[in-house]
Amino acid sequence: MNLNALVDINSIVGHLNQSEVNLTNPEIFYDKQLLDTIRLDEDQYKYFRYAKEQPIQNKADKLSVRRWAPLYAHTVPLAEGIPPKSDKGSVEKFELQAYEYGRYMEFTDAVDFKAVDPIIAHYVQQYSIVAVETLDLLAREALRLNAQKRFAGGAADIEAMRIATGAPSMLDLRLTVLALKRSLIKPRSNGNYHVITSPEFTFDMIDDATVVKYMTLNQDTMGLYKGGSLVPMFGLEFYETLASIMTGEYISATSKKSIIAYKLYEVADDGTAWIGTRDADDYVYRTFDEDDVEYAQVSGYMLDERTGEEASYIPEQNVWTLPDGWSELEIHHTMILGDGALIRTGLTGEGQAKTYVKGVGSAGVLDPVDQRQSIGFRIKSVGFGTVRPEAIVDYLCIPTQSNI
Repeated sequence: MNLNALVDINSIVGHLNQSEVNLTNPEIFYDKQLLDTIRLDEDQYKYFRYAKEQPIQNKADKLSVRRWAPLYAHTVPLAEGIPPKSDKGSVEKFELQAYEYGRYMEFTDAVDFKAVDPIIAHYVQQYSIVAVETLDLLAREALRLNAQKRFAGGAADIEAMRIATGAPSMLDLRLTVLALKRSLIKPRSNGNYHVITSPEFTFDMIDDATVVKYMTLNQDTMGLYKGGSLVPMFGLEFYETLASIMTGEYISATSKKSIIAYKLYEVADDGTAWIGTRDADDYVYRTFDEDDVEYAQVSGYMLDERTGEEASYIPEQNVWTLPDGWSELEIHHTMILGDGALIRTGLTGEGQAKTYVKGVGSAGVLDPVDQRQSIGFRIKSVGFGTVRPEAIVDYLCIPTQSNI
């Protein structure tokens, strides 16, 4: 049957519970709701949809891809009777691993698993969002790990970034397009490279001098621009998302987890100034890494902001307890993508999410996601990677409306 809108889910539940016995199998209903919700919410997650599907061959445990070096022409004529030197083949090998992901939630037997219970229906909807968000996070991290880095304000690296000089610039993006073209990276569609941005990035770009000049000369685009979104320009198409990467965390040159923090410059009561170079906004900066006492890796429940009670269980969280006055520097990662930037792999037919709905009496099942009275989802085989890292550019900037 076709589902109503998710906002009208209670009407669906009521209809099904009033139907004849066994007319609707609850697990089939929940599976359909999960898949429908992923389709409806897919536009909210920008990263994983850029992945080209490439399943793992046969029954191998990973995808192996070879990339051959190109051959080039020359204009030296052949000598009479002397054969030319043979060309040689050169190849790079990439290996992409697929993994299994899933979550589940236990219920007491007060929840009715024999009918379509509103509580279960609500959390299946939530898990459908978590499933697509999981795929998006995996794709996002694959892009970030493989990307070429470019820094706003002429910074040499992430540690040199400052609030006063880190605002995004359209000129930086135009230079990035030039570099992509010189690297023979093809655009994605309509002759444009795609840019995944945050709303704060868009906010600054509207006042960017290059953008203002473009809009002044192209007045026919005013209707599109009125909505507060960026129109295609300079070989770029812009896609805004609230799920963009905004963090001061990074891996240092010594392969340590690190974070950049900042605070206002201050002078102690004895007149001694805090040691550090101030920027134009009167901030000083400091880097913490995993060897410092401020860092811990913790597995545990996140507390819901409204109820204050335990909700999602998140393993291996990076937790930074910064000293008083210090805050994490929020750096925005704007992804600029060319053709072939991302690959999604996995065993054929195992990359889709599946729900599990189990009533009382299922505790003997060995599968940790498929036991007890519970609901959950599972993605049996999925992995993300690239064979064209030069087609991914991570433009790091600090929009003016960040770190306020």
